[in-house]
Amino acid sequence: MKSATLADFPVLVLAGGLGTRLRAEFADGPKVLAPVGGRPFLSYLLQQLATSGFRQVTLSVGFRADQVEQWLGNGSTLGLSVSYSFEDKPMGTAGALRLAYERFCAGQRFFAVNGDSILQVPFDAMYNTHLDHKASATIALAEVTDTSRYGRVEVDENGFVRDFREKGGEHAPGLINGGVYLFEPSAVDLVPTGREVSLEREILPVLGSKGLHAFRSPGYFIDIGVPEDLARAQTLLPEWVGS
Repeated sequence: MKSATLADFPVLVLAGGLGTRLRAEFADGPKVLAPVGGRPFLSYLLQQLATSGFRQVTLSVGFRADQVEQWLGNGSTLGLSVSYSFEDKPMGTAGALRLAYERFCAGQRFFAVNGDSILQVPFDAMYNTHLDHKASATIALAEVTDTSRYGRVEVDENGFVRDFREKGGEHAPGLINGGVYLFEPSAVDLVPTGREVSLEREILPVLGSKGLHAFRSPGYFIDIGVPEDLARAQTLLPEWVGS
C-alpha cells in the first residue's frame, strides 16, 4: 500500500438507518443491530474493518443511537477505537457523512461504508487505484446477477462512473453501488449544509462528473434492507465473515 497503512485512515460508518422495511422482522432497534446468526449485523461489518487493518472508526448514528453505544462502547473489544457522531435531526446519508467528517476527520482523506451492507473489498488495492486515477472519490462496485432492486452503475472505458440508473430497471447482471467509498476532502465540500441530503441521489451523481472512480470488487455482497435479504444473511454472513 502506497506510503500508508489502513490503520492511518478514519472510517465513517453510516449507521443511522431507521430500518422501516424491516419492522415486521425487527422492530426493537436500529437496523444495524438486526440479529444475524445470533449477533448484531453491525458486528460483522466492524469485524471486517478490524480484520482489514482499520483502527479508527466513527459511527454516524441517529435512531436509537443509545442502543448502538450501549452494545459497542468504545470498540476496544474488537480492536477498534470507536467514536460517535450523533444526529439531532435526520440529515440524510450525505448530511450525516459531512457532519461526522467535520467533527472527527476534517481535512483528511477517509473511507466510508454503509452500515446496512457488507462488500468484501481489498481496501489497500482500492486505495492504490484511487491514487493512480487521481480521483476526487472512489466507489466500490459489486457484481450482482440482478441489478433491478439496487439500481445500476455504468462505467466508462477509463474506469470512471458514467451514470447511475434508478432502481426497478431491467432484470439483468451488472454493477451496483457496493456501499464502500474513499473520499477526498474536496468531495465532501459538495455536500450542502443545513438540510437533509442524500448521498445516493444528490452527491454521487454530481461526483460522477468530477472524477468518481469505480473500483470493481469481485467479493461477496449482501445488504439487509429488506426482510428477504435479512433472512438470507442468517446463513451467508457467518459463513463468509466468520461466526
